[in-house]
Amino acid sequence: MNEYELVSIMHPRLNADETTAAIANIQSQIEANGGEMLSTDVWGRRRLAYPINHLLEGTYVLMTFKLPPQGAPVVEALLRISEQVIRHLLVRGIIPFQGHDRRDRDRDDRDREDRDDRGRDRDERDDRDRDRGPMASAAPDADNPEMAEAEAATAAD
Repeated sequence: MNEYELVSIMHPRLNADETTAAIANIQSQIEANGGEMLSTDVWGRRRLAYPINHLLEGTYVLMTFKLPPQGAPVVEALLRISEQVIRHLLVRGIIPFQGHDRRDRDRDDRDREDRDDRGRDRDERDDRDRDRGPMASAAPDADNPEMAEAEAATAAD
């Protein structure tokens, strides 16, 4: 028997009792095909990332179970024709959740801070910015003609 994860999105028009009945129907189909339920986790109603059939939200459900390989196509066929399920994903294998470690998050923040707005490293800026020097990048000061003359003399050298 293979282990499976099933994430399904239930139609938002279903109330709590109808959602529970739809989940129980899926579980009974899994068990009827020789499967064994490991866990069921109802994540609740959430906003969809993009509209599906003009729907903007749905109830997310995660199920883990064991099922013989020949039972998976039967369960998927049931999910495809069900009007209560608007989207599903059946994956063989259970991937344990390993939360982010604090050290990983700090490293990601450091990587992000070392980049400028265009995604380039700050140490690898355009050569022309380094070659011009600090005064060449600033516009000449119109209020101070002596400063403009000094800059022009420096640029001529």
